[in-house]
Amino acid sequence: MADADVDETTALLPADHGALSDDLERRQSYTTSLRRISSANLPPYHEACTPSGDEPSSALTIWTVVPVSLLGVFVANLDGSLIIASSQQIASEFDALSSASWLVTSFVLALCASQPLYGKLSDIFGRRSNLTVSYIFFAVGCFLCGVGQQYWQVIAGRAISGVGGAGMTALVSIIIADVVPVREVASWRSYVNIAATTGRALGGPLGGVLCDTIGWRWCFYGQVPPTVIGLVLILWKLPNKTVKTAKPDDDHDFPFRQKLARVDVPGALVLMASIVSFLLALEFVTEDLPIAYCVIPGVVSFLSLALFYYIEKRWASEPILPIDLFTNPATLTAYALAGFQMAGQFGLFYSVPIYFQIISGTNVGQAGLRLVPSVVGNATAGLIAGYMISKTGRYKLLTVIANCAGWVGYLLVLLRWGRNTIHHPAETLYIFLGGFATGTDQSTTFVHLAANLDASRMAVAGTTLYLVQNLFLLLGIQLATAILQARLRIRLNEGLDGVRHKKKIIDSAVSSVRSIRTLPLRIRVLVIRAYLDGLACTFAMSLAFATLGVIAALLLRERKL
Repeated sequence: MADADVDETTALLPADHGALSDDLERRQSYTTSLRRISSANLPPYHEACTPSGDEPSSALTIWTVVPVSLLGVFVANLDGSLIIASSQQIASEFDALSSASWLVTSFVLALCASQPLYGKLSDIFGRRSNLTVSYIFFAVGCFLCGVGQQYWQVIAGRAISGVGGAGMTALVSIIIADVVPVREVASWRSYVNIAATTGRALGGPLGGVLCDTIGWRWCFYGQVPPTVIGLVLILWKLPNKTVKTAKPDDDHDFPFRQKLARVDVPGALVLMASIVSFLLALEFVTEDLPIAYCVIPGVVSFLSLALFYYIEKRWASEPILPIDLFTNPATLTAYALAGFQMAGQFGLFYSVPIYFQIISGTNVGQAGLRLVPSVVGNATAGLIAGYMISKTGRYKLLTVIANCAGWVGYLLVLLRWGRNTIHHPAETLYIFLGGFATGTDQSTTFVHLAANLDASRMAVAGTTLYLVQNLFLLLGIQLATAILQARLRIRLNEGLDGVRHKKKIIDSAVSSVRSIRTLPLRIRVLVIRAYLDGLACTFAMSLAFATLGVIAALLLRERKL
């Protein structure tokens, strides 16, 4: 009888063993996911659970690591607006005023090309190691810009700084996702948003003051000390974290050479080539260059992207950027939502200062102050989103409401500013709604990724989210530039028909807003009307992107935290 029992038992186990094993794995996966999402006492930066007696130190880690990391976010965002404000004077000293935009372009090219790489590299080598490298790149790049004696040296320094800035901004959010439960991620990321917003707001005025007093080189030298301080704090307070792969023999104490062998170098190089060539095509679209300058980098970008798809899908054992991130509805919707809203806001960022220079004759600095409501809306949205998500565990309704509010703001801008030169000062607050939508999306899309993806994939997905935002930011600015210039030339060609020196007037009006003030009254009125028509088209473009953002928000599949 015992033998029969044994036989019967052993006969049953093999039959159900696979199903029981699968069920056990699903239960373990669910338990791990539930713990990651719900627990308020996750052990920070460690794969294994810590004893309950270490919970106070966990809380202490959260309150030390995150604030320390914010210094890099502040400096990296300060750099952008600071250099924009001083770029004309820097380029003029090297007799390269026509190439002043490359002080920004070189930084952005390097930033976008390197940003998606930080996710996988931080999984392999650890967060602290990658963040340390990014701080070093940024500090060295700034120093090289300051000591540069030729313009190409300054441009090269800007590119090196861009590589560092990519990690300084993107990795902080990944660190937050590592340290805190998903439900609290938005709250902590709101502080990242405030640090970034404060940096962007202070950079412009500070750049003007430095250029007018001690010289433009201190725009770069001045960024080195806080970057070095941030680096020291990172090395002091930030534990390292390496994400293990699914390989049974994997060990995050691998020697450096074995870790390096895991890097998908061909995929990384091809991805960088695709991004850089795409951005160059965008840059050349708005310049008065032969069409080949746009077509050639566009074709290179397409071919590189096709090669990248093949490498990541068929060849790479550990893809630098997994293709399924762009085929998974959860991640694709988040990327589309963040990208559309970013393109709409920064298309408006380009247009609004020009609009107020045209209708009220203000200078660039005064016109730029009209963007403050949008910046305030961005920071306010981050704080509200963090509070609401931590209290309710919900984020879709807030996302839909914010995007609808942004759509209303863009519509009011189009209706009220698109054809009018006189309106109430309070109407400047329309752009607060656009900033509010963007700030909300920056918080909720990251939380959406954290809620839907395994923790081991969050670094790659998070840095890709930053890449998408930066690409759409540039797309919005370049499209607004191209639309305005094309529409402006069409209207001026029609309105100035028969006027002497027509071509000279058109070239002058397109290249410089200041030149409009020197034109005869009748011609000045025609030029202003042409500008308003062109700006209305850019406002309509922002509204179109906001509409796509509302659709993406409605398609977002919420996962309650």
